[in-house]
Amino acid sequence: MESHWEGQKMLLLMRRLLSPKNRTKLCAAVVLSCLYVYIFYTTSSDYLAPDFETGKVQFNEWENDVVTGGADTEKMQQVVFTMQRTFWKYRLSAWGYDDILPVSGGQGTSRNGWGAFIVDTSTTLALMGLWEELGLEVDHIIHNIDFTTAKDLVDPFETTIRYLGALVSLTDLIDSGVVPPGIISSKKRDAILAQASSLAKKLAPSFDSPTGMIWPRVDFQHDLPSSDPPSVYEIYPEKIRSQNPAIGPARAGSNWLENYRLSRLTGDVRYVNNATKAWTPLVWNRNYEDWPGLIDAPVDIFTAVPVGHTRSWDGSHDSYYEYLIKAHILSPTNINASRYRDRWLQAASSLRTYLSSNSSSAASHKKGKLFIGKAENGDFINEMGHLAHFAAGNLMLGGRYLGRPDLVDFGAELLESAHHTYATTATHIGPELFSWIPASSTQHSNTTLSPIKSTQELANQHSGYWTRNPKYNLRPEYVESLFYAYRITGSPKYRAWAWEAYLAIESTCRAEYGYAAVRDVDRDWGGEDNLWDVSESFWGAETLKYLYLIFADETVASLDEWVFNTEAHPLRRDMMKGRDDTRT
Repeated sequence: MESHWEGQKMLLLMRRLLSPKNRTKLCAAVVLSCLYVYIFYTTSSDYLAPDFETGKVQFNEWENDVVTGGADTEKMQQVVFTMQRTFWKYRLSAWGYDDILPVSGGQGTSRNGWGAFIVDTSTTLALMGLWEELGLEVDHIIHNIDFTTAKDLVDPFETTIRYLGALVSLTDLIDSGVVPPGIISSKKRDAILAQASSLAKKLAPSFDSPTGMIWPRVDFQHDLPSSDPPSVYEIYPEKIRSQNPAIGPARAGSNWLENYRLSRLTGDVRYVNNATKAWTPLVWNRNYEDWPGLIDAPVDIFTAVPVGHTRSWDGSHDSYYEYLIKAHILSPTNINASRYRDRWLQAASSLRTYLSSNSSSAASHKKGKLFIGKAENGDFINEMGHLAHFAAGNLMLGGRYLGRPDLVDFGAELLESAHHTYATTATHIGPELFSWIPASSTQHSNTTLSPIKSTQELANQHSGYWTRNPKYNLRPEYVESLFYAYRITGSPKYRAWAWEAYLAIESTCRAEYGYAAVRDVDRDWGGEDNLWDVSESFWGAETLKYLYLIFADETVASLDEWVFNTEAHPLRRDMMKGRDDTRT
């Protein structure tokens, strides 16, 4: 009797659905659903790369010996000296701590007290051939770091890119012979990899969400995931508070490269499976995208639904897009590789169409400069952070690899504009955050920012932009993009720009105990008063590494053999030997 009644109810429901009144609505719903499926599970020919993928990245004429870049030994050695000075100042005053305070000589524990400087700079020392310093760091990594305990809650994003990425990369550098046999014994090599595995296992609870997306923090003492601590909202009062933890795309996506290589090295697929699940809700986004490939954020990790409406390639979004193309390059035969590639192509196209903006002309240049802004709740935010300078190199990398010269040109134009922001400050170092007046009033009619001080108005009239945050935190993104540009095009101008940046940073940031962040890049006076007593580990891990590689021989860490994670740790590329049908 019950089953008969259920059948009658189903029949009644079908009659209502198929009534003339509802038939049109039903057909419209079916068509709309099919359209959504088409948009999100196929790729438009506008975004597809050509059938021919070169798989090559570096400048062809170097490979064919028509032109040899070779090392600029004098400049390269100057960068090495700066790295040695950085290392030994830290060694004498802060060994074992995460950071040295470069002005006062104090010590910091900003990264859970494991010695972030030691782990993060190890791959730089390996590439530079600084074997004495590397030996000291390796011994500390093996004998003095216990990743099963931590001071404070652990940030899985920062821990993965700095610590885990360095340990996996260092293993790759040893296995590949970049670190010559005899420098690091096989026993020590195995101990480094064991430390990476130990850390990855402690990070595993961060993936325990209903969607697989990563939690903001992990409690190592209790092996439990955690929401953001209250201090995060004190530092970032504008951060959205939501019922469930919510994260930006960068946190969801910046795990795959490191965990993929760890799985390849250990044979344990749990690492990469976790990382794959963490960005699956974004890579296969079920939310509507009116700008294909660009993710609305932050995203609720329980539901994978956005709780805010910010789209950008800037901070908290950046390395998700960076890793899409790098995942494809690292493992082009991976079962998901084509999806990663196509999502990056979508995002790159939308970045150019919706978020790029030429500045109005100014006294120092008649033609506006090309910058990239953000979208927030329907408004165009005409500001760009130093972090977003990575996009130039990433576009050139992906464009070169996929045979898309239009994307290489897009990246090159962004990089020329980044150079402009460095060349026009008093210190010749670019600011943390800046804005501009878009040249096209129709493209970005809802622009939100304009100069509010007379000094900002004068700067805009002279340079076509004005500074909103004048600090320089020893960031690498500009020289990172110069590295990609030089290796991809072979143009000597990128070496020249890198040398300008190096000289400016060396002279402005030099402090008694190392190199310090700068309070105001538009002050070329004040000496130590203009220094900020901060020196993040990425100074040695990224900024100096990229500067070194620009002046080193092009065969050192060739982009045809290595993929760099977002902390500049090189990971060995898979060679094309046949399709990898594992779920990794």
